[in-house]
Amino acid sequence: MMSNLLSAIDDEQKVTRRHRRILWASGLGIFLDGYDLSIMAIVLILLKPQWHLGPTVLGLLGTAALVGALIGGLFGGIIADRYGRKTVYLIDIAAFFFAALLSGFAWDITSLVILRFILGLGVGADYPLSSTYIAEFMPKNKRGSAMTWIFGLWMGGALVSSLVGLALLHTGPDAWRWMLASGALPAVLVLWLRRSLPESPRWYIYRGRLQEAAQVLRWLVPDVDAHERERLVQETASSMQASRNVSWTMLFSKPYLRRTVYACVPWFMMDVMGYALGIFLPFMLMHMGLKTPEQAIIGNSFFTASFVLGWIPLALMIDRIGRRRAQIWGFLGDAISLGLVGLFALSGEPPFIIVAAGLIIWQIANSFGPGNTTWIIPTELYPTELRATGHGFATAFSRFGGVVSVFFLPTLQAELGNGGLLLVLAGAGLIGVLTTWWLGSEMAGQALPEMLEPGSQRAA
Repeated sequence: MMSNLLSAIDDEQKVTRRHRRILWASGLGIFLDGYDLSIMAIVLILLKPQWHLGPTVLGLLGTAALVGALIGGLFGGIIADRYGRKTVYLIDIAAFFFAALLSGFAWDITSLVILRFILGLGVGADYPLSSTYIAEFMPKNKRGSAMTWIFGLWMGGALVSSLVGLALLHTGPDAWRWMLASGALPAVLVLWLRRSLPESPRWYIYRGRLQEAAQVLRWLVPDVDAHERERLVQETASSMQASRNVSWTMLFSKPYLRRTVYACVPWFMMDVMGYALGIFLPFMLMHMGLKTPEQAIIGNSFFTASFVLGWIPLALMIDRIGRRRAQIWGFLGDAISLGLVGLFALSGEPPFIIVAAGLIIWQIANSFGPGNTTWIIPTELYPTELRATGHGFATAFSRFGGVVSVFFLPTLQAELGNGGLLLVLAGAGLIGVLTTWWLGSEMAGQALPEMLEPGSQRAA
């Protein structure tokens, strides 16, 4: 049974300035994720000739942060469910700050890989934290839209990283150092915004800390008077008991296995496509019509900016059309656009207009679908005790897809050419269509699940 405290939050229809503060504090962390991961695409253009990097080292530098994100997502979600969302919410941004700043002082490949790995730990932990935190505070009829608006800031961070990279491109041989260290500046703002945010009331309730949950309710919905809050606390205490012995293995118990596969496999496929294009697109553009680093970075910026053409319509429509349908349409657009460009590229260098049109269509389709929905869906599938853990596992699984894609992409590109590579990525889009259609369930307009399903304890 859902507690009255949780009902009071879910039934609250108006988004207040406190909701907006939560959204900005979470969203700027997502912005940092996009910025710090994407700036590497510009850095590698400079480092490849300066440090004489081969395909293997390029793949290693491109994947270091993704491996960190895999581990950060896996353990960050578990820690957040056990010790609270806010506990990790500041630590991950502190990791951002120091790793980004110190990356600018890296003295060799090993030190840069280690620092990018540490930065990735913060990135990975922030995914389940931000999604869970937003979902547990937002009204159910606005949850999908709010999460879409906020996750779009990831692409905003990626776009700003391209513009910053372009501005710093000719500042000398240390330009790449300034690019990497620049991520430390917005991290300070995020730390300041998050410093006094409250813990999630849902987490308080499931830890039996009902008075503290009531205080957060007072902060979020201040028009509830003291007597009403006391009544809500008493009714909550009599109607709900926190589950115990919660384990991440419950994600694979019979009630949750299908949901876990649904959360993981489409996101894996999205990252196979997304990180391959996000990190190595400037290199691909230089082999498909653009001849200089400046042209490649400008082309990458236009490609990134086109995400708004899919992101804005999704944010306006997602609570009406649902997450599953948008994800299927988006994956289908991804597969068709990459497949067509790949077929053209098989016969030689295609006309640049074909390349540009296909990549922009991919970006629009992806932003309307899996580029946003794969982040939202895991948050809505699990109860409070498993929510961050489930999202963290899906984050880790998806980053494994990114690691595989980015590490092997230079080799695949050398073996298959751009055409063959794009056809492989189109295949990942088709798998995303099929798995979403087969496994997907719709949570639009529904309250977040609160209690563990019967039978889940047996897997613990």
